This record gives sequence, structure tokens and C-alpha cells, in this order.
Amino acid sequence: MEWKANWIWDRSGEHPRNQWTCFRRTFTVTTDFETAILSISADTKYFVYLNGEQIGSGPVRGWTTEWYYDQYVLNGLKKGVNVIAVLVNHYGMGTMSYIEGRGGLLAQIDFYNNGEVIGNLLTNEKWKTANHNGFIKESVKMSNCLSWAEIYDANRFDRDWEQLSFDDSEWANAEIVGPYGISPWNDLNPRDIPHLTNEPIFPKSVLSLKAVRPISQHFSIDLKPTFFPEEYDCNSGKIMQGYLVTELHSLEDTEGEITLTFDAHAGAKWEFTLNGHEVKTKNGKYEKVKLRKGANLLIIDVGGFFHEPTLHLAFNFSEKIKLKAPSNQKDTRFLGFGPFYTTTHLQIGNPVELMIPVDREYSKMKHLSSVSELESFKKWAKAIPNEHVCTDNVSLLSIFKDDLITYTIDFQHQNMVLANHSFTNVQPLENGDTEYLIDFGKEYLGLIDFEVEASKGTIFDFFLFESIHQDGRIEHTFSLNNSLRYVAREGRQVYRSFIPRGFRYMLLTIRNFTTPCRIFNVKVDVTTFPTGNVGSFRSSDYLLNEIWDISKHTVRMCAQDTIIDCPAYEQALWTGDSYNISLMNYYTFGNYDLVKRCLRLISKSVYRSPLPESHVPSGWQNVLTAWSILWMMAYREYYRYTGDLEFIKEAYPELKLTVQRFQSFINKDGLLEISAWNMLDWAPMDTEQAIVTHQNALLVDALRQTAYIASILGEKEDEVVFLTFAEQLKQSINRYLWDEEENVFVDSIHGDGTPSKIRSVQTNLMIYLTDCVEGQRKEVLEEYLVNPPEGFVQIKSPFVLFFYYQALMGLGKNDRVLDNIREIYGYMLENDATTCWEGWDLIEGDFSRSHCHAWSAAPTYVFGVLFFGVKPLEPGFTKVAISPNLNGLKWIKGSVPIPQGKIDIYCKDEGEYIDLQITLPEEVEAQITTCKNTRLQVNGKKKY
Repeated sequence: MEWKANWIWDRSGEHPRNQWTCFRRTFTVTTDFETAILSISADTKYFVYLNGEQIGSGPVRGWTTEWYYDQYVLNGLKKGVNVIAVLVNHYGMGTMSYIEGRGGLLAQIDFYNNGEVIGNLLTNEKWKTANHNGFIKESVKMSNCLSWAEIYDANRFDRDWEQLSFDDSEWANAEIVGPYGISPWNDLNPRDIPHLTNEPIFPKSVLSLKAVRPISQHFSIDLKPTFFPEEYDCNSGKIMQGYLVTELHSLEDTEGEITLTFDAHAGAKWEFTLNGHEVKTKNGKYEKVKLRKGANLLIIDVGGFFHEPTLHLAFNFSEKIKLKAPSNQKDTRFLGFGPFYTTTHLQIGNPVELMIPVDREYSKMKHLSSVSELESFKKWAKAIPNEHVCTDNVSLLSIFKDDLITYTIDFQHQNMVLANHSFTNVQPLENGDTEYLIDFGKEYLGLIDFEVEASKGTIFDFFLFESIHQDGRIEHTFSLNNSLRYVAREGRQVYRSFIPRGFRYMLLTIRNFTTPCRIFNVKVDVTTFPTGNVGSFRSSDYLLNEIWDISKHTVRMCAQDTIIDCPAYEQALWTGDSYNISLMNYYTFGNYDLVKRCLRLISKSVYRSPLPESHVPSGWQNVLTAWSILWMMAYREYYRYTGDLEFIKEAYPELKLTVQRFQSFINKDGLLEISAWNMLDWAPMDTEQAIVTHQNALLVDALRQTAYIASILGEKEDEVVFLTFAEQLKQSINRYLWDEEENVFVDSIHGDGTPSKIRSVQTNLMIYLTDCVEGQRKEVLEEYLVNPPEGFVQIKSPFVLFFYYQALMGLGKNDRVLDNIREIYGYMLENDATTCWEGWDLIEGDFSRSHCHAWSAAPTYVFGVLFFGVKPLEPGFTKVAISPNLNGLKWIKGSVPIPQGKIDIYCKDEGEYIDLQITLPEEVEAQITTCKNTRLQVNGKKKY
């Protein structure tokens, strides 16, 4: 299309923090037209309305310089006056799925007759704009990976602002940022996937009703703007030295508790000084303290290593304490002193200096006990703006609380989860807030949607999580602030959230009400990549059926505008995860366009970092070496399953460039040596080194796969170069990484040149699976895989199990694969899993970190190969291998998606013979392998 519109914005600046801005344009349609098409984009997210009805939202994630736009056919236009309204949420900082650009909106309506544009409506200075102050900006991030938690007050803005009847004459005119093509959005691409689903799902039941009392005061302080000013990234490895200072004003001598909480990834000091008394604490621990009447000086050491420099400070005293910054600078509550030192460690291939100098002034300030002593450090003092302090952190209120009374639930309390016109009547309690625990039955990713009737100011707090133990203990996923606060207006009202969240369970806490309220319904509008329910598996083994179901549901919930790792904690496109998940997707849904989109986004990261980044497009710049290599390998798999040669041609320049980049990391011994994030598994492998064995092995296989890509594209010279590179690397692996005495491949080579003493199943698995070993050594590794030695580091995540199952199936050990699946995934089911966990024993006392993690859905792929035996023999399934195997079961049946449709298989042991029925598209050539005494039907025709 031809863009004529301008990028526009309000007066909030280029990088407003958690900004929600409304735009409107009233216009009159006077001429006849056949079609009207709206083209629209925004940074960061938009929600567009036509004559009061929401017609869409977007855009999909992308690199800022190659941003995306959407198009809508405007069937709701009428002759006469119309209004288009757009709500834009600009983050003002990067997340793990977004790189900060700047605030902006671009929209254009083109009117067509006979295929020609006869007129248009463009974003320009005539559009009206206003800050939507119903959204509270003083929020806190949902996690170090995501954007801001949603806090909405229905009393602070006109709910009819998007309606035609609304009077916007008092609104300001928009400001023009510049024409199409300006930086940072140099280019716009049309949306390359369909819009996501909107599937309403009601909860299954209300589990409990309690009276609760939250911690009396809390403050979530965003330290990043103060200690890292003008930095809008989401980079981990942020190191700083400094202090947070405030005065606690008490009306009398009193005793109480103080709690400090940082992000769970933080390497913080956990130290504070109160009136000169030094306290060393732990994350989330309640420390008993005494306050004297009047001012009490609190100095918190915020030095350390952070992904997200946010401090959560909570108090429990009999009376609320007033906080005031010393010297009352700008009427703020906190001062930041520093930074005395800051840096950011990027793991992108280059060595990082690990020694952190300790600043003298920083050390001296540690022991202060009075406000007067702060005077000599005043040059370091910075007032922390109140807008960087959240006092409505729903996660803290929902976690740090006292359970006062547990009530019996009569049936009327279940009315809120029923899909009818009944309601739950909620009476105010004499003491405490009203808390409902609601179970949605499965984990979902979507938008919270509810209808209530309440008095003005009633607070509805929604806190979402994934798992509950048998004893009722909630797993609070790694300091995840998965929440929504809604402050009601008077009367009956409906609200649909704007931010998707992943969860199974909901704590709904109702606060600040003295008259009864009604809850008519609570539901989630599930958002996933739109796809047919194609892949299926059923068998005579009920446990395996359940395992397939939770695995398939995991893949579906992690299929969004890209493949994502998990719905709750990150929602990020992880490069290595997507390799496994793509193969799982091929056997469940066949979402080939989604896989293509992921591969394309990953490929563009080579223009920002030396190698494809670990997750993209992200405000956290990071290279995880094995993930870069798996991206290379994913192209061969994509071509095998789709036959999409045109996309392979498009991607080849980045593939070739990546090979060349890897050549620059080959050391004098011919081994890959790189200072990046060199992990493979959540297990105590020895991989925090520059020379890591499993990465060298994976690179050998990736080079072979890339050589194959070069061959089909006619790049014969490249093919020879890549194969030679692979063979040389294989020889170096066997020369330098094999321990002759212990008959094993070591995990790594240390910086001093000594081989690692750690032996792991994972390392030797990757050597074997990538065909980097021959002869007797190969036989030794086969024994390690079939009978893993006790002294080896064992596999700790389903991610690596995926590769382990591939190796065992190659060895013909199907029984070992099924036994392991029944054990690992059966344990998940025993503990009420409805999706697959990221791992086990990752956090002490918890089942997992993430309870819906698509890298863990290996059974979807395994069952397609192990039971149905479906594999492409030629690209795009023009020729397919089918070799069903009952593996001891009585019967199996199901479907495997392919580009031409699907393959249906039914196989049953009838005693005297095996009944095998196969249905597949006529244009697909099948190579069917059967055992003896099999009666075979293909497309309804008998073949014996």
C-alpha cells in the first residue's frame, strides 16, 4: 500500500512510562464507495474502535526497524458521521518481547471504488488526543520479562470516550512525529499471520472463601530510572552500587516488621540500616524492628546484580507509618544515593570483566546513622519520583497476608463461574477483605473478562498463578506479579482487560466495600494462534492419552504471535526452545506459517549481535550459544516438513553469515571457544566456560544441515566449506574433549586449559546424537544412554529429554522412552498438571518454575514418530514414511497434520492379526512398513 499518513503522538514525550493515550477522529462519509480499509500500527500496542465497537488490536511483535501494521475492512461504516478511536499503550521500556522505540500511532483509511482509491483519512494534527488516566501509571512490572501490571480505576475517565456521541472538544490536538519511514520505524510490514483467537472460557469452580488481611503498607520502587537513567532496555546483568533512603515517621514508640523483596534473579545484599542498627536479611523474610517516636532513618543497600532493579518494601505495624524523604526533596518519599558504580554485563560472545570495583564513598555510606551524616553525600542524592513508586502491588497484597477465617462455600458462591444469568452476592465482612480462590480447570493464556455490580470505589484484585500443592500451598512463580486491579464505579459494569496473562488459578480479593456487591461472571478470553484441531492421539493406555492431552494443550497455549516459552512468566520467543517446539507443532497443529515467522524474526538478530540471539525481538540482548546453533538446524527441519524452498532462499544469507561468525570463534585447537551463555539444561553441568563440549557437537550437526541447505540451493562451494568445517571440528572434539582414562567426553575445558571433572549424560548425549563419535567410543556412549551412570549429572528438564528420547528411539529402546514418559509426565499428572512443566526440582519446595512450558511437550512429537511412525521422506511430505508400532498396546489411533491435510491412522491388535487402516491425501506417496500378519487398508482399499 502507499502510506500518506503521519506518525502522531500526544505530549507525553518519546519514552513515557506505562502510558495509555486515547486518539479520536470524527469524519463524515458523503461519497459512495465499495470498500474502506483501515491500515494501522502503533508503538507499543493499540486497540481500535469504530463507532464505539472494538474491531481489533495489535500489532504483532517485531524488530522496531521492521515494524508491523494491520489492516481491517470497515464494514461498520455508515453514511454520515463516524468516529474512529484508538487506545495506545506505550511501555516506555523494553521487555523480553519488545525493544523500546518511541510513542507513536499511524493510521490510514483508504476508500476504494473499482479497485481505485477515491479518498482517505490520515493520522495528522487534526486527530484529538487525551491521556487515559483511568490506567494508573504508578504500576509495577508483571515480571522482569513483561510489561506493567494493569491497574484501572473506572472513575477517572469517561467510559464512553470511544463513542460517536462523546464530546472531545476539550481534548488537545495530536502532534505530528513525522511521515511514514521515519526512525525508529524505518519500514512497516503487513501482518504475516492471522489475528489470534478470542475464545471465552468460564472457570470450573470456586474452591474457597476466606477473610484475609494484607500487609499494612508496601512500596514497590522502580530503581532503574534513577540508577540507569536514559536506559530503556531489559538487559540482565545490571550491576549497581547505591542506597535507597527514607525516614519512617511514627507517632509513638512501636514495634513491627520490615520485609525486603527483590526479583528472584537478583544477587542483592539484603542489608539495611535502621537508626544505625545494621540488619542482614533474606529475600522476603520478616525482620522484627523497633521504631522510636518521630523520624527513623532507613538506609537500604541496593547494590548488587539485577535483571530488574526493583525493590519491594513492606511494613507491618499497628499503625501506618508515614514515609518522607530526608530534606523533603520535591515532596517525595525516597531518595536514591548513587549510582556510585554501574555497568551492564552483556553475554553476546565477548569476555566479560567479572571483578567489580567497590567505590570508597559507597563503602563509607554504609554505616551512617543520622540525617546530618547524609550531608556529605548530598552530591549523590536523587529524588525518586512518586510515579516510580507503586503502592497498589496486587501480588504483594495477595502473598503477604494473614488468613483470618475460612468459610463454608454454599452453592450461591458458585454462581459467578456459571455461564448463565445468576450471580454471587458478596456481603462485606466484619473483619478483613473477601478472598475467593477460583479454579479454571486448565492453564490458559488470555484476557480477564468480568461483570459486577458494586458501589463506587470497591476494589477487585485479581492475582493469578499456576499451581497449588495438595496441602493448599500456592506456588508463587518466581516473583511473578500476574495481576489486575479494578476500582469500580457505581452500578453494574463490565471490564475486559487489555493485557494477556497465563494462569490456571485466580485469587479474587474484594476490598474497600461496605455494601453488598454482585459478581455475575468471571471468565478468560483465550488468545492463541488460530488453528484447526488436526493432530490427535488415542490409545488403550489411559495414562498416555492424558499425557498427550496436556502436551498438546501446552503447545497450543504457547502458540501466540510467535511460539513462546510460557504463558505466565515470560511470553518470549526463545530461539532454542522454538527448535523443539516447532517439531512438536508439526505433529499437533501443523502451524507452518508460525514457525516461519519465528525463524525470520530470529534471523534478523544477527544484525545486532555476533550470533542469533537467545530470544527475540527482545530488550535483553543475549546470546545463548546452543540456541544459536539450534536455529541453524531448524531450517533443515522446516524444509523437511514444508518443502518451502522460497523461504529457505530468503534465509540463506543469514545462515551463511552465521557460519562465518562461528568461524571467528574457533580457537587454535580447532574448537568453538566463546564467552556467552553456554547452558543446555537446568542441571549442574560444568558449562560456565568458554570451551563447552555440547556446543561443539551441536555446531558439527548444524554445519552439516546448513551444507544440505547450500546443496539444494546450488551453492556447491559453500557446501564443501561447511562440510569441511564440520569434519575438522569433529576431529578436534575427539582429540581434545575425550577423557581416555575415564572413557567419557568431558563437559568443558576450563580457562587454565584443564579438562572439566564433571561428567554428564547431557554432554555425551549430544555427542552421540550429532554423530560426532565412532567405533568403540560410540558403543561406550550407547551404554551410558541406556544405563546412565549414577556419578553422571542427570537430565533435569524435559527440554533435554526431547533429545534423549530421539537417541533412545534411534537405539530401538522404545520401551525405555515410554517408561520415562510415564514416570516424568505421570508425576506431573499426579500433581494436577494440565500442561507440561518446565522442569522439576528447579526451585526448592516447588514443583517447577513455569507450569506451562512448550519445550516440555515432547510426547506430541514422540508419539507421532514412535507410535504412528510418520516421517517425511521428501520435503513437504510429497513422500512419507508410515510405520505404525503398537509398542505393546492393544490399539492406537490418531492423526498427523501434513501440508496437504492430514494422515489418519488406526491400528489394533486383533490377536491373530494386526488391523491397520490408513487414510491420507491421494497426492501423497506413502512408504508403509508393517509387521507380519497385518491386514492393511489405505484410503479404504485393502492391501495385504
